[in-house]
Amino acid sequence: MSIVAGVISDCWSQDFLLIKKEIAQHLSRNPTDVRHEYFDNHLYLCRVAIDCYREANWAENHLRFTMVLGHTLMSPSLTQDVNSLLQHNMQDYPKLLADAQGTYCVLNYDKRQHTLSIFADSLAIRPLYYMQYKGAVIFSSCLRLFDKLSVKLTTNLVGVTEYAVVGYTLGNKTHYNEVRSLLPGERLIMTTNELQQQRYFRWADMPFDCLRDSDGISQFDRAFKQAVNLCLGDDFHAISTLSGGLDSRVIVTELLKRGVQLECLNFSYQRSQDEVYAEAFAQYHDFPLHIVNVRDTQEQSIEQRLGCYWRATQYNFYQQVEHPRLVWSGNGGSVCVGMVFCDDEILAACATGEPLAVAKAYLQHQHAFIPKRMVKDGAMLQAQLEQNIVACLEQYSHLPLEKAFQLFLWENDQHQHIAPALEDMDKFRLDFHLPFYSKSVLSVIFALPTASAVKHQFYMKWLNHAYPEALLTPWQTYPGHLTCPLKDHRLSALSQWQLTENVKNRVNLITIGLKTLFDAKGEFYHLHYLGANCLLTALGLYSGESTLNVVKRMNRVLKPHH
Repeated sequence: MSIVAGVISDCWSQDFLLIKKEIAQHLSRNPTDVRHEYFDNHLYLCRVAIDCYREANWAENHLRFTMVLGHTLMSPSLTQDVNSLLQHNMQDYPKLLADAQGTYCVLNYDKRQHTLSIFADSLAIRPLYYMQYKGAVIFSSCLRLFDKLSVKLTTNLVGVTEYAVVGYTLGNKTHYNEVRSLLPGERLIMTTNELQQQRYFRWADMPFDCLRDSDGISQFDRAFKQAVNLCLGDDFHAISTLSGGLDSRVIVTELLKRGVQLECLNFSYQRSQDEVYAEAFAQYHDFPLHIVNVRDTQEQSIEQRLGCYWRATQYNFYQQVEHPRLVWSGNGGSVCVGMVFCDDEILAACATGEPLAVAKAYLQHQHAFIPKRMVKDGAMLQAQLEQNIVACLEQYSHLPLEKAFQLFLWENDQHQHIAPALEDMDKFRLDFHLPFYSKSVLSVIFALPTASAVKHQFYMKWLNHAYPEALLTPWQTYPGHLTCPLKDHRLSALSQWQLTENVKNRVNLITIGLKTLFDAKGEFYHLHYLGANCLLTALGLYSGESTLNVVKRMNRVLKPHH
């Protein structure tokens, strides 16, 4: 894996030479990282190698070079894949990548035509960002880099509010008006005078509602095991996350069945279901589990926390793992396979055939509301959010609405799910095996009727068929989904939805709110309401934590006007 950024331009004026210098300086926040630079007066590209795969992800000859961020998983070998891509012409790439099972961003540069082509995986799990600037294109695998460059950036308030209330921006938006991200299955073609966007792969064009559960289970099981095969390669040792739910558990179960020696890490609130159920599973199957108790489970993703804790100096097992900076993760299981974000109200809205009803039901399910009295133009922004979801759903107008909603979640929520961890790759030097995002795995789920997948129905049929040993100790379930049938005293442990805000977190939110009153970011809020919210919450007369949480999330990405 690497982090990468660059500029493609036919004019290298002083401002572009400055940007070139700034890219090299800020691409990694570690000053000792080696910057590998390519420059031919048309393309400047800078990359920092983060050697998680311990294989070359760059191949070059006199005609072109090819680079893979992440892993294409056309084979278990990243080096074999990148060399195979180098040997083929660009017109072959869509067909080659159609068989790629990994999460990746592929870059290919034609040295004679001075054309840079960039391919996103089917869900754009590996992000790449770009902006057009003075006739050139600037691109980066890290969104944070753009703020360090000598370019004018303005706040995309719609994108900021999407991020603040649903956790991600829709489509190719970022929180800058000038910067876009690659879409799922998109090919970006850059020359010194043109930028073209094409979709070389679309889930919306794949077969749907054509598979029954009985065939789906066997096909899904083969696809999942194939994905694990490709990720595992010849490794005999592994490190994995393990929560109290099922996604990481089924990965661990498959690895144990293969005789892989592994250890797991769990980040959870003390004596919550996440901790208690993971501990019970590890004890039953007799493998080491390292539990790290955290107070605020939403402050960072598990992937970000792993970067802090999984170190050679802290774990003896580290030296035995063939690829210690590659961690197995269950990302994608609950959303893509279990359809966790779909409830009866959303299904009822889908049955009406009205995309706006679906958008409203989804936002209600997520409690995703912009505080109208707190945020300036809050009512307008909430209405815009609804319309943006409608626009996403209408991209798939040939699909049944429940299938369009399923795809909306895949291509938006999942599209940016591990992006925060990848932003910090220079800090934590960590990458992930993500078998639930395998194209073959997703193809089976997309081919099933949506009604078969909702509420973890298909997921549980698959587990009962293929992994009954994963269901011998209690697991955490989602409200409204299939429940855990086991009777166990540990079922009384608190679920993640029962954990209350602790005093420290409330004080932190109030502090953020008060600072915002005197900060340039305060221009986006009605300050009198923000001040009253902070005061009443501090006095215990009002529960303003949810509103202040929106302020906290908005502040992370707001760029005040100058």
